[in-house]
Amino acid sequence: MRNFTKKQIWAALLTAATIFSLTGCDSFGSDKTDYTEATMGVVETTAEYTSNTDYLYIKNEDGTIAISGYTGSNSILTVPDTVDGLKVTAIGDHAFEANWDLEEIVLPEGITYIGESAFMDCGKLKSVTIPETTVTIRRAAFASCSALDNVVVPASVAEIMEETFSGCGSLKNLTIASTSVIYESWGLDSEVMPDLVITCPEGSQISTWAKENSFKTAAL
Repeated sequence: MRNFTKKQIWAALLTAATIFSLTGCDSFGSDKTDYTEATMGVVETTAEYTSNTDYLYIKNEDGTIAISGYTGSNSILTVPDTVDGLKVTAIGDHAFEANWDLEEIVLPEGITYIGESAFMDCGKLKSVTIPETTVTIRRAAFASCSALDNVVVPASVAEIMEETFSGCGSLKNLTIASTSVIYESWGLDSEVMPDLVITCPEGSQISTWAKENSFKTAAL
């Protein structure tokens, strides 16, 4: 299966990290965030299923699924909210990585988790729609999406991990709707992205960070 060996390796690392976080430090955020991350750490080690809709997926313990791959060639893609009658609640680690056909993607309501490197190296990806149910965006989710120029991150997102936008040199508009989400080395650089405007609530964590780091800002 496509990238299955890579997924197994990352799954083992994610599982180890999840076990460490559960035993070595306090959990943070909402119950949804904690549950999703723990679930993904488990399900990435289980079987991958194929579908007649060009999607691969893995099953969550609660009966929902995470998209783990896409075998089609559509450049404009709307991910369904169900596959094989099962509700889609996550985009798994590396699910669309290096898909050079992909130019636009719409993720369905109900998605709570976008996995590590989920869209990494999608060099033609210009537009992504992130639903307002999303809570966690994992490390390098959109790294090296060099054509990506506009991203809206809804207020529901409680965590955006490091390197999420690393290598996104075409990024012109980034909206962060949350008042509390904290910048954690996302890969934004005002010298590399001189035209980037960060739209966010006045007084938010990101507003303060953006001004301190010489980014243009706009009030949400």
